Parts: sequence; C-alpha cells; structure tokens
Amino acid sequence: MGISYELAEFIANTNYEDIPSYVMETQKKSILDAVGITFGAASLGDGCRQFVELAVENSSEGKGEATVIGFDKKLPAGWAAFANAAMAHSLDFGDTQMDAVVHSNASTFPAALAVAEKLGNVDGKKLLTALVLGSETACRISLGANEDLEKYGFYMPTIYTSFGATAAVCKLLGLTPRQIVDAFSFNLCQTTCSSELMNNSKTVMRSVREAFSARNAVLSGQIAAKGLNGFEEPLEGKLGFYHAYARDNCSLDRVVEGLGKKYYAGTLYFKLWPSCAGTHPAITAVKSLAAEHGIKPEEIERIHVVTSQRNRMLMEPEEIRKAPTTSIIGKFSIPYTASVALIRGDVTLDDFLPEAFKDREVLKLASKFTYEANENWGKAEGMNTDVTIYTGRGNFHYFYTEIGISQKETSFEELELKLQSCARHALTPKTDEELKNLAEIIGNMEKLSSIEEFTSLL
Repeated sequence: MGISYELAEFIANTNYEDIPSYVMETQKKSILDAVGITFGAASLGDGCRQFVELAVENSSEGKGEATVIGFDKKLPAGWAAFANAAMAHSLDFGDTQMDAVVHSNASTFPAALAVAEKLGNVDGKKLLTALVLGSETACRISLGANEDLEKYGFYMPTIYTSFGATAAVCKLLGLTPRQIVDAFSFNLCQTTCSSELMNNSKTVMRSVREAFSARNAVLSGQIAAKGLNGFEEPLEGKLGFYHAYARDNCSLDRVVEGLGKKYYAGTLYFKLWPSCAGTHPAITAVKSLAAEHGIKPEEIERIHVVTSQRNRMLMEPEEIRKAPTTSIIGKFSIPYTASVALIRGDVTLDDFLPEAFKDREVLKLASKFTYEANENWGKAEGMNTDVTIYTGRGNFHYFYTEIGISQKETSFEELELKLQSCARHALTPKTDEELKNLAEIIGNMEKLSSIEEFTSLL
C-alpha cells in the first residue's frame, strides 16, 4: 500500500471521536480566524472584489448553494469556494503550520464550507472533522518534500493546501479511500502556482492564489464521486507529485509517519500581525530589543538583518521593501513592518492602507536596514532571523529561531479581538453583539446539529 492510499484510508476512516480534543479546539480557532480575515478582505484584499464579481458573473444561471462571506450572496459551491478562498489569504493574516511552512486552512476552509452548505445535512462535528483532516493532509504532503521547491518554479504553499482542500471535500462527500486517491489525481492535474510571483511586486496572485486551489478541490471531489478513475499513486508514483515537484528529493515516510497519532493540524501559529509570517521574527526581535534596552527610533543608526534563503525575498528588491507603495509589498517587507512596529508599537491592518506608506518617519527608519542571507539555513531553519540594532550607545542583538522552541499559544479570546478588528473593515458592518454571537457559535461548533446556524451569520 503506497502513501497515497494510506493517507486516503486515514481520511476516509477517521471520525470526530478519533481526533484529540486539543486539535478540535485549534480548528475552531482557525474557523474564527478565517471568518474575521474574510470579513476584512472583502474591502481590503487586493483583487478580492473583482474575484467575487467574476464568481457571481459565472454563476448567473447556477443554484445558490453556498455563502460568499461578507457579501450576502449565495453561489454554486465551486464558485463560492473560489470567491471565499480569494479572500482567505489576501491579507496574509491567516494561520500557519510552522513545521510544514504551509497555510493549511487557506483553501481548505472555503472549499469545505461550500461543499458542506451544498450537501445541506452537515452538522458541526462533520465540518470540524473534515477541516482537521484537510489541514493535516496539507501539512503532511508539505513535510514529504525535503527542500523548498520555489527554485524549480513552483510556489508550493497553495499547491500543498489544494490537496488539503481536496481531502476535506472528499471527507464531506463520504468518499472511499480509492475515490480519495482518484480525487488527489484530479487535483494534481488541475492545481499549480508559479513562484514567479515572488519576483513580481505588482502581481495580484500572492493575494488571491487560494481561489484556484479551493475551486479545483471541489471539482476534484465531485469528479471522483462520479466513480471516474485517476492514478493509483498520484503522490509517490514514478512520475507523480513528488517526482514532478520535488525532483524525487523527498521523504515519503514523513507523509504517513505517526498518522492518526501525531496531528500537525493541532499546532498552528495564529498571526496577530497582518503580514507575512517571515516578517514576524524581525518584528518580535525589534520590539523585544526596544523594550529591553529602551531603544528609541531616533537613536538608531542601522538595523542589520540576517535571513534564511527562503526569506531573503522580504528584504529585496531593497528599493521597494524599504519604501512600499502597496499593501502586498508592505506585508512582505521586513524593513517596513519592523519600522512600523518600532515607531507605532504594533502592526495593524491600518498600516497597509495607502496613506500609511507616506509616513516619513517610518520610511526614514526603513531606509536604515541592511541585510544578508545565510546560505546554510534550509527549509528547517526557514524562520531563523538574526537582528542587530546599532546605536551611538551600543549594539543590541537578538537571534530568533523556532528550532526546539514552543510557540506561544494564541487564545480564543485574542482571536475574538482579531475578529472585531477585521470586521471594522467589512462591507456590511457587524455589531458587537453579532460578532459575539458568531464567536460563541464557533466555540461550540461541535454542538450544532446543522451548520446553517453558523452560515446564516456570515
């Protein structure tokens, strides 16, 4: 039995009761997080409104099966998934599994939500189970690759999560292990993403990329449900996923190691700053150094940052990272986000509005950043960040690494505050009472006999 079938069997045979409670609690946090982000993305996300418009235009004669969050619309499931997933990652504010370096719920939640609504007979436990299995699948397929694959031309995070979204859809549809393997095959033939987006500061793809993964996942599950055959080994086959994308530099045992016992989906990093996770170590470093040593922005002569090869894109091209003009450039800039953190004390959604990029004090400090990339920091050390602040009264150093370090757990209450912050930018205003009710329902998702009580509030 190959890993494709073993993974599919795990997806088909795992029930709510089999999954540890802490994993389910993490998944509920992820739902709360995703809803809040999508509310904000409806007005702030680059390209999001246009993608929703396209979904509506292509659904003019289709059934209203699933909710478009924040737009008071229902579309056919595939197009609702497309619209919601365009918004899911657009603010770069979503949860991340740091071992796998993947946003494991980015297209998984929109795809699963759409299919669950279409089915109409899904309770809270079924939705939670499907989401956990989808998140876990995305993580494990990512962990099977031994290196970052962007150098080969593929932008992998959204490709990994496309398999997770497919897994979640298949679980909701009640597919057999054989059908799930088929669905993985159909997904493999549809979903890709070019890492050329890393070289283009103006592209909207970094914002809306998950739209394609979510819609393709819905379609992949639906095709498999028709009984059509895919490949027997879409992941490990001699010309399959790991051969094509990883050039066979993979560890297939990692995909299924501890399956059902160890849940990567239960250890997610929830962002409290709305920027690329790779900027967060630098934000943490400068905030910590400033607090510990009483460093004032005006006394800083230079800030030197050592990044991993993966995160050097957050420092270059230097001219745009030090003076961003759009939200997507700013969110992927260590100089900008760290300068904002030092000067304003925090980093919020408002710091990526057009007028924020004109702040002369922030731009002056950002211009003082220098950097180098450590060639020895590979995939495992991808978040390593070394920061030194130079001042007239001395140099102050902070080294950030996640190796062997436990992440601070984000509370449900912290994510409720994040929901409120994001909802301030929703197209249709939400009252504090509505948001409180929404959070309470998500916190008790497993008690819902139908998810309609949840989706009616979106």
